[in-house]
Amino acid sequence: PEVDPLDGDEVVADGDQLQRLLCHKKILHLFYAGFAANICVPFKDYGMRAMKARGYEIILIRDCTTAIELADTIENLELTQNAVRDTEFNVGYTVSSSELIAACEKR
Repeated sequence: PEVDPLDGDEVVADGDQLQRLLCHKKILHLFYAGFAANICVPFKDYGMRAMKARGYEIILIRDCTTAIELADTIENLELTQNAVRDTEFNVGYTVSSSELIAACEKR
């Protein structure tokens, strides 16, 4: 229930719907957070790479996401760190949640 859509919330199912909504609302910067930073977050049709290809500025919130880790990477979150680095090198920008909150408070 904590994550159920509320009246007036926009719900999208794919990248095309997200594209139409973002165009309608004139949104150009997208913040990403969530699980599977090495699979779903970058590679879904509404993920970071697809939306970058559509012309959006991409920002991954580093400490609000995690990758699918393996038994030998879980302790140091190595795949999460690699997903963050991949974002910084190939997709867009990253920010910590505290940096984002501070920037919003200044605004």
